[in-house]
Amino acid sequence: MVVLNWRDRQHPAAGGAELYCERLARELARRGHSVVLVTSRPAGTAAREDLDGYSVWRLGTWWSVYPLALLWLLRHRRSVGAVIDSQNGVPFFSPLVVGRRTPVVLLVHHVHQDLFTRALRPMAARLARWLEGPVSRRVYRRRTVVVLSPSARTQVRRRLRFDGAVRVVPTGADTLGLQGERSAAPRIVVVGRLTVYKRLDSLAQAMAEVQRRVPDAELHLVGKGPARRELEQRAEAAGARVVFHGRLSDAERDALLSTAWLTVSASDGGDWAVSLVEANAAGVPALARRVSGLRDTVRHGETGWLVDGSGDGLAEAIVRALATLSDPAVAGTIGERARAWAARFTWERTADGVLQAIETERARVERAHLGHRERRTGNDLVVVLSVRQSALRADWESARRSGDVWVSDGTTVRGLLAGADEGDVDTVLARLGARRDDPSVSVLVARHADLIGGRHLFDEPVVDLIDVAGRTFPADPRRPDGRGGRHAA
Repeated sequence: MVVLNWRDRQHPAAGGAELYCERLARELARRGHSVVLVTSRPAGTAAREDLDGYSVWRLGTWWSVYPLALLWLLRHRRSVGAVIDSQNGVPFFSPLVVGRRTPVVLLVHHVHQDLFTRALRPMAARLARWLEGPVSRRVYRRRTVVVLSPSARTQVRRRLRFDGAVRVVPTGADTLGLQGERSAAPRIVVVGRLTVYKRLDSLAQAMAEVQRRVPDAELHLVGKGPARRELEQRAEAAGARVVFHGRLSDAERDALLSTAWLTVSASDGGDWAVSLVEANAAGVPALARRVSGLRDTVRHGETGWLVDGSGDGLAEAIVRALATLSDPAVAGTIGERARAWAARFTWERTADGVLQAIETERARVERAHLGHRERRTGNDLVVVLSVRQSALRADWESARRSGDVWVSDGTTVRGLLAGADEGDVDTVLARLGARRDDPSVSVLVARHADLIGGRHLFDEPVVDLIDVAGRTFPADPRRPDGRGGRHAA
């Protein structure tokens, strides 16, 4: 298996995309797959290296790695069994050089169309948008796409207009089980690269107002990046006290994170925020703007809070969150919820999802080779099928379709079926040995939480304590006990 990404974790500008590819490669190698990560070669790094059971080939600069990686694939095409092609704005266009029956899965962390407009000169922005949109759409056509969140899936459909299967495979969390004693003073810890698009300048501006109202509040930024000098100047001009730690070792980062009351993202969104999930895994709630990607990562009122706007609105939300978390009992409850949410996201589950996507793509290209067309391609509907286990044949587990998620509590079987319509459900029931008119059969549209935490289909919802505006969430009138339903949507 070949993983293509323009950077690896040794690159000085490495971020969440590099973490995803590295952990994925490591997990696939742990399962016995032969894995090669092809990436660029920053100064001071080896051209070839073996890490955690997989091989790294470093070729060229951040831009020349693209043609060099294609040449590498062309040279090794006979031994390439599958390709995971990372589209960090621009993909590698690997289908152009690998065999026609080689499965290629496109990994899209987030759609860059708006970011290109903000970050590049007009001509460069137009070229980048063209490569990410029309050119990628033509090269990848109906190929299977992996995204990290439902928001990214929506963007792939609406902005890039891809018409192949799109699977949501969130990232894992690296700080599961991390325990620590939170600081006496209200402390906000933010981990990540210091870049303009993360809007940390607005967080520094908001922090000045927060510290006027909560004098002992602290903001700690962990990470390095091109925006550091400007951020230091902005913080000083605003009168905000900000501690810049630079890049820390994993142990130092985790030790600091475990003392936090809160983590905050002021980003305009776009992708799944792994740093917020890792903070949740350490029992630290997250506050973020209600924008694409971040609204998938944060469960409002349960693992943190979503707020509208920035500036004064962000400052007000932080003050309210710190006031809520000043009560140790409330903070402990929210922290446990955050841990439970983050526990859903493991690198094992990430690898499962990517392998399922590869198998989906492998089956698609085989059917295409035989002249058949995939019925469920391009359908993003996800349903939850529930049926009494006693209504199924004894060997029902062997009849499950690869790529669907199934769980059983011994009495009821529930399946999360991606890209399924009513006809597909009838086929699934027939395969499992159940009658469509069995009274125990229930077919419901999957909720957001079902889609992201698919193996937790029997989890009961929890009653949210409070949000930062002081509102509690209403009960679901459709349930006799008044609690929010699993499939209220």
